[in-house]
Amino acid sequence: MNAAPEAGTWVVDVRRDRVGEVVEVSDGRVSLRDLTSREEWEASPCDVRPATANDELRAKVADLNHRSVRRQAR
Repeated sequence: MNAAPEAGTWVVDVRRDRVGEVVEVSDGRVSLRDLTSREEWEASPCDVRPATANDELRAKVADLNHRSVRRQAR
């Protein structure tokens, strides 16, 4: 990705093959948040690309599956 992504956009961390929402961009690092676990991690701007509609769908389905399993465990 040439330009740093904006906060709130969805990107794919190609090194980790993870889809995340951009939380912040600072000091040459991109802070990302996982939709399901809410875990945050950092990536280099050169290691992220814009998420496609399929990438976003994959993340949203994973989140729904995670929530469903949690509800069944109660």
